[in-house]
Amino acid sequence: MLTDFNRKLIESPQFKLLSFLVSSARGCVDEPALYGSLRLIDAAARLIDIMQEEGLVNDDLIRLRELIKEKMDLVMYDEAGFVEFLDYVSQELVKIVKKATQSETDR
Repeated sequence: MLTDFNRKLIESPQFKLLSFLVSSARGCVDEPALYGSLRLIDAAARLIDIMQEEGLVNDDLIRLRELIKEKMDLVMYDEAGFVEFLDYVSQELVKIVKKATQSETDR
């Protein structure tokens, strides 16, 4: 059973937008310019900032934001590394969703 906080977290429009932005960033990799992915991942970090102001973050999201801010400049000097970073961020977001939707007895 979901806690009230976790239900509010994963059902919020902000969290849904975050999920969209991260997955879109990876999707843009196959388009001509990687700067689209850079902008999307930057927007994801900014959205986490907004969510934090609204009290809709947990430690996992704060760590995700810090990782994004630390690694998003890879696009400037290591395009392959940037793509790997986007894959990793996508996987981490999936883990956050799974963790948030786990019932208390599954933990």
